[in-house]
Amino acid sequence: MRRRFSPVEIAIGVLIAIGLLVNLPSFFIPILVLGLIFLLYKFPPSRWKKPSIGRGPSKPKRKNAKFRVINGTKDSEPDDFPKYH
Repeated sequence: MRRRFSPVEIAIGVLIAIGLLVNLPSFFIPILVLGLIFLLYKFPPSRWKKPSIGRGPSKPKRKNAKFRVINGTKDSEPDDFPKYH
C-alpha cells in the first residue's frame, strides 16, 4: 500500500525546500564538509593504494620453538608461593 502525502505535508515540504534554496550559500561550506566526510567514510584512503607487486622471495616461515624455562640463580625458599600464579 502506498502512502500519499496530505496537502499540509506537501506545503511544509515545499516551504522547507524554498528556505534551503534561499539560504544555500550560507549552508554551502557545512554541506561540502559533511559530504567530504561521508565520501571518506565510504571510500577510505587505504582503498586508494594500488596493490604492490612482490619484489622478491618472501621470508621462509619460522618454526615455532617449544616453551623453555630458564632456571634462575635467585635463592628461593621451597615453601614460598609463586608471585603470579
